[in-house]
Amino acid sequence: MFHPAIYENSRPDGIGVLEIVQKKEKAERQFVPLKRSELRGEVVGPLADLRLRQVFGYSQTQSNRTIEARYRFPLPGDAAVTHVTVRFGEVEIVATLAARENAEAEYEKAKQEGRQAALATREAADVFTLQVAGIQPEQEVMVETRYVQLARQEGGDWVLRIPLTTAPRYIRSDERGSRSANGQPLALLRDPGHRFLLDLQLHGAQQVTSPTHALALTASEQGTQVQLQGGEVLPDRDCVLQWQAQQAERQPLLTLFHQRAATEANLYFLAQVAPPRAPQRQPLLREIILLVDHSGSMTGPKWAAADWAVERFLVDLQEQDHFALATFHYETHWFAPTIQKATPTKTADAIAWLKQNTDSGGTELGVALESALHLPHTQGDAARHLLILTDAAVTDADRILRLADEERQRATRHGQRRRISVICIDAAPNAFLAQELAERGGGVAKFLTSDPEQEDITTALDEVLAAWMEPLYANLQLTIQHPQAEMSDQHTLLAHTDKSTVVDLGDLTGGQARWLIGRVPAATQETVTVELGSADAVPLTWEMLDPARNATTANLRALFGARRVHGLEYLINANLPPAQVAEQLTRLGYDAAAILGKQAESAPPVYAETARTQMATALRTLLTAEALYYGLASSETAFVATRMEAGQRVQEEVTVANALPAGWSEQFLGGGPPMMTRSMGPAIMAAMPMSAPAPTMQLASIFRRSKSSPEGQVQASALPAAGPATRQLPGQTGNHSAVVFQGELHGAAHEMLLYSSTKQSSVPEGITITGIALRLLNQEERAPVPDRNTVPDRNLAVHLFIGDLASPRARVRLQDLLRQGQRPLNLRCEAGQQIQIQLVDPAGWVQDHALRFELLLFW
Repeated sequence: MFHPAIYENSRPDGIGVLEIVQKKEKAERQFVPLKRSELRGEVVGPLADLRLRQVFGYSQTQSNRTIEARYRFPLPGDAAVTHVTVRFGEVEIVATLAARENAEAEYEKAKQEGRQAALATREAADVFTLQVAGIQPEQEVMVETRYVQLARQEGGDWVLRIPLTTAPRYIRSDERGSRSANGQPLALLRDPGHRFLLDLQLHGAQQVTSPTHALALTASEQGTQVQLQGGEVLPDRDCVLQWQAQQAERQPLLTLFHQRAATEANLYFLAQVAPPRAPQRQPLLREIILLVDHSGSMTGPKWAAADWAVERFLVDLQEQDHFALATFHYETHWFAPTIQKATPTKTADAIAWLKQNTDSGGTELGVALESALHLPHTQGDAARHLLILTDAAVTDADRILRLADEERQRATRHGQRRRISVICIDAAPNAFLAQELAERGGGVAKFLTSDPEQEDITTALDEVLAAWMEPLYANLQLTIQHPQAEMSDQHTLLAHTDKSTVVDLGDLTGGQARWLIGRVPAATQETVTVELGSADAVPLTWEMLDPARNATTANLRALFGARRVHGLEYLINANLPPAQVAEQLTRLGYDAAAILGKQAESAPPVYAETARTQMATALRTLLTAEALYYGLASSETAFVATRMEAGQRVQEEVTVANALPAGWSEQFLGGGPPMMTRSMGPAIMAAMPMSAPAPTMQLASIFRRSKSSPEGQVQASALPAAGPATRQLPGQTGNHSAVVFQGELHGAAHEMLLYSSTKQSSVPEGITITGIALRLLNQEERAPVPDRNTVPDRNLAVHLFIGDLASPRARVRLQDLLRQGQRPLNLRCEAGQQIQIQLVDPAGWVQDHALRFELLLFW
């Protein structure tokens, strides 16, 4: 097949070429020394104390060699990794945390001497590499990584996101060679051979569910034990757990937890602000900037869902709102150069423009974000938001986060801050970047799966946007009645006074909580008042931080330290001027002059390279010291464990593959780190081939250049031609369609059956449903066709069931189908599963209007 990473004649110049490839009649099963990963632990409130066990082992028949296994795996980006323990057979060793260079040298020395050893290093905030040397046949090796994680509150639920695989990420050319660029899977297979097991204890949790996995729940006096139904699963998507959280009825709820440090005079605290169930505030006027990811990794259902969400969002805007719209990949394309008033004509033009922009490329998220943040503001007071729809599959996180910091600083000087929110669409998203960008940007982050076995992502987007587009409280502030309170990072503090510390919390929307971690000197036993209020100093609620109560057994100190570590890593990689580095170090509580020497006070060296080297050296020294002080893994520290006993030297190195994330194209399968740079073209982001079997001849793919793309940019292929009934859905993989209902509904039922596969056979079995469309028929002498923008009931919807007839897999508002004609879906229907479509019409609106229509499904 065509492979642009290794052939000179693979330039994207529109020429088809021939290539010698290897082919085997029967594929051999890959040797996989990793048996399974097990996650165990307990969760109290929002705090999770977890242990990830990775079990290696193989039989003599699988291999008779002593091996070194290398595995790159994900952990939550905001987690604090505190301990690593390794067990070689019956021998258990607690790993030592050391400076990374020292740990790597110690591991390599043990490996060369034939001693068993393990090394855990962090490549990116949410990606670790584990190397285990000296594994022998018939010997089980277990590596346990312990970490603390904070659950997030979304809607009325706590949500705990557990990443199980690492997706390929786009690398800018100027990011190659950086440590964060190594946050790529070593190899990807549809089924890597190892499995995932879950066993958690949730204390005080009610109604535990998962949108991603089937659960087995056991209630006890200690809480709820959560396991996976069937035991072990393929780790090809994040595992998401959710359970009921406490909410107030009318006002935001402020909740405090704390931990007194055993080795220092500090009281660490966690403050969380949750939205009320039934807010009294009216929705605010909005200025919205929409950035839509059209990169290669979004191709397919993710692209279709993102475009649909934007279309629906635009038609729901009010005329007093303002908006801007752009798509981005290698380039950023704007609908208009300035922010527009949301008139029906403008929003219709924007939707038409979006449908026409189907070119694709690499994920230049940072360039698009910087362009958006520099758009001129509209006049007057409004809730100003920038919403990004993306999978966040990039490696230049620190520069992207720098843009959010600079936007906050501009707002401090000039007002009119734009809040940055992210809707991240993927089965295995870059969750750390999305959450960190939203937190620094004062917005919210939401995650949706692209897996067709789960709930339809377009339906989930409908619900996300309905809550997000109505901010309840703007510019909230938290006032801590203590002059020496410190925050865990340098991005949220507003001001210190002689009596208090004021912190910016951002906007509060329906369904999304805000939180922060801080500390106060704990020399006194006195309580500290923490007050929540709006920017105009109107108090909303308050709580007391009391050392005698609100205590938690979870390691808040480690979470505080992890935020400090992330902040220092950001300063190393964000390429800030010395003055800004000094300012942020000071806000973190460090002596900037002592750390940076004269750099913060005098002119920089003559050569920029010298200045950057001096700055990076000083910051890395500080980062190493802080990570060791808090006992945490970081980019400059690592955990290493070695046996003293002599053994056998490594005879073979084995790479453990990650599972290809559910919903990703087969083109990403392969081994070796993906080289996703611009020189490869947007459609080809595949890894090096796993093996090279007996040659055959195949015709390479023929690429065409996009008319609106720069020189050298290519597209894999055109979208399939549109069917006779409707426009082709973006990202649609098939062009088959069938009419599943035609005519007029009669009767007064609130739920009416439109289609059942047990009674009709219009739709075949074993398909992925990619879209649904509605077409009005000739009304003749009946009631006139209704105004498509005046369907009164938001609950009037088409529900689509697959297999389980108790819960719909997709909910499509009739208002949207009347206005836009169709919408994309991504729902897998296995052979033998029943399909049923119902119209839910609580007020009888369809019968009152004698609506005649036909409904089509696409696959």
